[in-house]
Amino acid sequence: MTYNQFIFKAVLYNFRKYLAYFFCITFSMTVFFLFTAIWFTPNFNEHTSAGTQQIVQIAGVISCVFSIFIITYSYQQFFKSRTKELAILLSYGLLHRDMKKMIIFENSFIFLTSLIVALISGSVFSRLIFMITTSILAIEDIHFSLTFQSFLWTTIAFIPIYALIVGLTLMKMKNNHVTNLLKTNRVKEMNREGNRFFMVIGLVIIITSFTLLTIYTSDFSNVDSMREVILLAVALCIVGVYLFLSQLMSLLYMFFNRKGKLFHQHILPLTEFASKFVQNRTIIFMVCLLSMGTVFFSTLSYTLYHQSYAIADNEQLFDVMMKDYEAVHLAEQMKIDQLLAQEEHIADTHILHVAYLYAPEMDHTPWRTNKHVMAASVEEMNGVLGTNYSVDQGHAIIIDFNQQYETVTYFTDTILIENNQSRYTYVNQGTEQYKLFDRYVFSQPIVILLNEADMKTIVTDASTYELGTIYMFTFDDWLRSGAFVSELKSELDSALEGIADQKREAIETIKERYNQPFIVHSKYDRYHHTKQVSGFALFIMSFISILFVITACIVLYFKTFADAESDRQKLRLLRSVGITSSEIKAYIYTKLKMLIVLPIIFGSLLGLCLSVAINLYNVAEIEVHNGKIFANGLKIISLYFVVIGVYYYWLRMTYRRTVE
Repeated sequence: MTYNQFIFKAVLYNFRKYLAYFFCITFSMTVFFLFTAIWFTPNFNEHTSAGTQQIVQIAGVISCVFSIFIITYSYQQFFKSRTKELAILLSYGLLHRDMKKMIIFENSFIFLTSLIVALISGSVFSRLIFMITTSILAIEDIHFSLTFQSFLWTTIAFIPIYALIVGLTLMKMKNNHVTNLLKTNRVKEMNREGNRFFMVIGLVIIITSFTLLTIYTSDFSNVDSMREVILLAVALCIVGVYLFLSQLMSLLYMFFNRKGKLFHQHILPLTEFASKFVQNRTIIFMVCLLSMGTVFFSTLSYTLYHQSYAIADNEQLFDVMMKDYEAVHLAEQMKIDQLLAQEEHIADTHILHVAYLYAPEMDHTPWRTNKHVMAASVEEMNGVLGTNYSVDQGHAIIIDFNQQYETVTYFTDTILIENNQSRYTYVNQGTEQYKLFDRYVFSQPIVILLNEADMKTIVTDASTYELGTIYMFTFDDWLRSGAFVSELKSELDSALEGIADQKREAIETIKERYNQPFIVHSKYDRYHHTKQVSGFALFIMSFISILFVITACIVLYFKTFADAESDRQKLRLLRSVGITSSEIKAYIYTKLKMLIVLPIIFGSLLGLCLSVAINLYNVAEIEVHNGKIFANGLKIISLYFVVIGVYYYWLRMTYRRTVE
């Protein structure tokens, strides 16, 4: 028999072991290819928002981390199951260089075959994923086509993983002789003296990370650096979880050991769990993190999708608004009255005259550098809002239409504003928060209310570029405003096109000065945009959560069946000393419960706490209350428990049939 024939026979004999390893690699490559196929689709980035692109990028990074984790873990279990076989081959005269050739050959063959299968299956399923994506995002202008980049990046991304697997294996083989390989699967009994100090430290780190996250994300002024703090808090949480779980297991064993009756009721699974504590600790930690990620990603994406209507409804007071300027008089070129006459669901209309002024000394958030602010008459604003604000001459009130918990001190005791002609100083009479407009529709999310006399002075001095009119419309049901919004946008575009040559200088000047100067902003558009982006996020994050659940199931499956042979021998010995079938069944079930229940419950609770600790008011700048996040998190956890419960019952039945 030649050397190549020997390797081929070895592969056939260990077919099931190779199949599990091959499946993990192929699955990881396929997932990564699906995201690269979407990302490199021609014109995808041009037809999607920055939020959508960020979701795809995050999903790609997560899929990379997922691939490294699942491939390295599956190979670790694969190699561990073959250590005795490798030791026997070495004892029969095979040299290390022969084993090296075999390891390189089999891994090269598996990775290459997996890549081919992944590219073929990914090419098929990527079209389905793309169709779902474009359907959710309502994109009709792009067509799916596979690109060379998606094939290239998938190949390149897994070369380092292949090199890592081969390198680690060769290093293990080089540093181990036959005896060590035969002892690889033997695990020393755990240290039964659990270190309470490290367990408490781990618990303190977990609580501290969540507290830091809650406090930091609750302060709107920290928005610019929240991403880094969130990553730091999550990293600290993971360290704390590891310290807590690594010591908690030994302390649980000590607790049961001191409770004599309880200990003797579960003596077999407890002693087994203790004797293999190092392996169990690693598995529990990994399943805990996977559960944490599953609940966290699913909860936030589901909450955003579920709250799409509320997010749009709370964003501004009026259902539709449009800007106009004296320099261009767009409204005169538009058929607004005719549109209003045709619309059945209009409840009310308002007009607000404003002046756009420059505030050189104002404070602002780092991402809003344009210092142009609106000024309006307090009397006119009271008529629009139905309020009773009062402003003395020489004074001003600031209306801040940021979210409720976003507090920014824009001015101190005085307010300095200027136009092309003059500078004006007013006494700051205070700030009121009122969700008047979407905070991103204007350069700054504030309007300065002035006394009627002061406002007349500003209007007299201002140029036509600095004077504007805001048209506001209210519907009895803004979900029915879609046709009106579409026609109003069409009228605005036609008006701009009609004066493009005649008022070119005015249009360019206004565009340079102000944020989104020619816009029809509506709750209807905001709702559908939020629904699309959050729906896409829900689809992607649900896909990732399913990957995490599958990974957790694979990890538990490998861990459970890795002990099958030793458990079969152990049960044979237990029967010889009189252990009944019912007691053996209870032993198997309790053993699986100890391995599954704790990490699933603890990880799910951590994921829920992390979801609530991140203040979406500031992190994502959307109005979603923590109570909603908590309630949705409980729904996700309930569904997750049902899935794991079904898997647990299947696993215990399968394992029982295997070992009995």
